[in-house]
Amino acid sequence: MPSKAEHLKNVAERARAIMEKENVEALVATSCENFYYLSGHPSTFMYTLRMSEVALAVMFRDPNRPTIIIMNEFEAAGVPADLPQCELRTYPTWVDVDDPLGLRGAKYEGRRPVNHQVQEMFGLLGQVLAEYGVDSGSIAVELSAMRYPAVTALRETIPGLQLAEAGPILTELRSLKTPWEIAQLRKSCEYAEIGITQTIKGIRAGHSAKEIADAFRLALLTHADGFESRFHMISVGDHFAPAHVFDTRPSKPGDLIKFDVGVDVAGYGSDIARTFVLGSPSDTVTRIYGALRAGHDRLLEIIEPGLPMKNAFHEVMPLIRRSGIPNYNRGHLGHSAGLSLAAEEAPFLSPSEETVFRPGMVICLETPYYGYGIGSIMIEDMVLVTDNGCERLNKLSRDLISL
Repeated sequence: MPSKAEHLKNVAERARAIMEKENVEALVATSCENFYYLSGHPSTFMYTLRMSEVALAVMFRDPNRPTIIIMNEFEAAGVPADLPQCELRTYPTWVDVDDPLGLRGAKYEGRRPVNHQVQEMFGLLGQVLAEYGVDSGSIAVELSAMRYPAVTALRETIPGLQLAEAGPILTELRSLKTPWEIAQLRKSCEYAEIGITQTIKGIRAGHSAKEIADAFRLALLTHADGFESRFHMISVGDHFAPAHVFDTRPSKPGDLIKFDVGVDVAGYGSDIARTFVLGSPSDTVTRIYGALRAGHDRLLEIIEPGLPMKNAFHEVMPLIRRSGIPNYNRGHLGHSAGLSLAAEEAPFLSPSEETVFRPGMVICLETPYYGYGIGSIMIEDMVLVTDNGCERLNKLSRDLISL
């Protein structure tokens, strides 16, 4: 079984190779997913409370430097002491943290913030960079993930350094999965399918989207080792719009039921979809599903290392149109899978994507359809790109199944 320590070592080695190529002295993660990706520790403030600019992970091009975690002292109390190749630096926060037993010794400062939190954090970043000899040249920072005042504060704190956008570097890194990441995504896909399989056993005409969504969440907790849903886009009948508060309208014979769901395992989320029908499908639904299935099956056939993603798009879109949906129009037919809380992450199987498939990528292949008066029809699989093709991580049938 691959270890997380091996995963972090792999990430660091590849990140430093890119930094060397781009002549970047350090890589600074500011978003929750990339902070976790570089450090191995998920920030509760960022993940759960959706806070921005509260923690940084700093990886240096020099392999002799540890990855620095910069975090407020309150949250930093939860960072494991044995996190591989990481060093923790803390800044004060508004929460009062006491040390009545003297457990922290000289490390305990007891001061409360004088400046705004972001100024405290970036001030510490400036100190760390200077300490490790990075006082000139370029560093890559997730500027596009930061708010304008934070970017301004950062530039004022380290005026002698050039700031490059870190997004492309992190996208390149995250598109290739380590063995440990692949193991988490396999498990995530397996649990999502367990949730679907258990839920459809109890679906009957009259059940609403809300009841089905509740059943899916319960199925995960009781049949999938207690893992939680990351997202569950479940639609019933002709209501295809994404919903946060689910519809209570009773379903009826002939209604489509679509599951577009993901399960979180160690911060990694699956993204799979299947469509069912209560009773017999209409001729229109049968025609549409057949066209989507033809395109989906073709994607599974053609994906191999070296194929540009845009080529897959341009081959499959005309096939779907010829197969029964002449006006089918999509911006992409799939995307990378991994840490993104938005489920979809770059690169995408779009008409302009130059990225080629490489072994170690985990890709979601999708051919969705949304139609007024019809509802949602969707097939989505997760695949691992291998040396000579791709391995489908899903086990569920791709047929339109009647319930």
